[in-house]
Amino acid sequence: MFDFDGGGMETLVASMARHFGDMGLRVSVLPLSGREGRLGGAMRPHLSALVPLRPRPVVSMLFPRSVVRTLRQLRADVVHLHSGSWYKGALAARLAGVRRIVYTEHGREHHDPLLARTVDRVAARLTDHVVAVSARLGGYLVRELGVRRAALHVVPNGVNTARFVRTPEAAVVRRQLGIDEAALVIGTIGRLEPVKAQERIVRAIAHVRALGLTRPVAAVIWGDGSRREPLAQLARSLGVGDLVHFPGWTTDAVQAHGALDVFVLPSLSEGASMSLLEAMACEAVPLVTPVGASAEMLGPDLQHLVLRGEHPEVEIAEAIATFATGGQLRATGHRARERVVGHFSEARMMAAYERLYRGPASTAAVP
Repeated sequence: MFDFDGGGMETLVASMARHFGDMGLRVSVLPLSGREGRLGGAMRPHLSALVPLRPRPVVSMLFPRSVVRTLRQLRADVVHLHSGSWYKGALAARLAGVRRIVYTEHGREHHDPLLARTVDRVAARLTDHVVAVSARLGGYLVRELGVRRAALHVVPNGVNTARFVRTPEAAVVRRQLGIDEAALVIGTIGRLEPVKAQERIVRAIAHVRALGLTRPVAAVIWGDGSRREPLAQLARSLGVGDLVHFPGWTTDAVQAHGALDVFVLPSLSEGASMSLLEAMACEAVPLVTPVGASAEMLGPDLQHLVLRGEHPEVEIAEAIATFATGGQLRATGHRARERVVGHFSEARMMAAYERLYRGPASTAAVP
């Protein structure tokens, strides 16, 4: 993988490393960013090795020497690559003589330059099993990258539904943030970057304030990134600085999600959001833009919660007004959890990956 710093994909990798490491398998993580990352220290007890590597950008695309050397030293039987490291990782694994190469694509449809697609067409030929996290993404990989249908597998992301569950302790988070205990709380968790479009949440809160609802409303935007201060400034300029909270990164995603009544994913581009699944497991009502696998993850019973208009902030505000005035909030949250339990459990995901790891040995070759 490229980095191990935080975010949905990195959290998923950490869960997989913990699961297979605790099964007694030798699991090593090689972040190609050269950094241990925010998750690295916490994961060390579950890993055989954590080896940050920083290959030289141009030279390592032709011959990723440090990655090849490390894989040989680790005597890896299986290399599992993730978005951001496909070509370089697949080439290195093949040159190192690794028996089985698995790659998981987490999302790319909305920003996929021709050069990246050309390079990854080669990577696809080096890879034994290509995993897409949604059926929609799988179709895209076949059409645009020439992935062989026989090599393609759809494995939806999964969460630990025993861990991610709504608990009374989440009320503590609200009190710590100074939120009225009677408030309807909306929010999100993720990187504060332009592609995540959290300004739509801020603008929605401004629309809600203008409606003059009798029930108080607040928003919590967890995470950090280049947009944190601009988002806070936007909230102040719209007169809702007192209603929108920016607590930064959270180390307790369960309580963070549990503190929300409504989870909003307003992104311009997504893969298959782990935060969305975690929030739904905690019975937060999901509101999502129709990008990546988000609509697919909600399923047929929750399609009315997909924001399909040109002004998502208005749709978010209208949904908040409905739920604030008695609109089946808890019943909808319960259906969201049922959707995750039935289709996106961590156990199902881990079993699917284990089958790929233990499958037939490599037949791919360096072109």
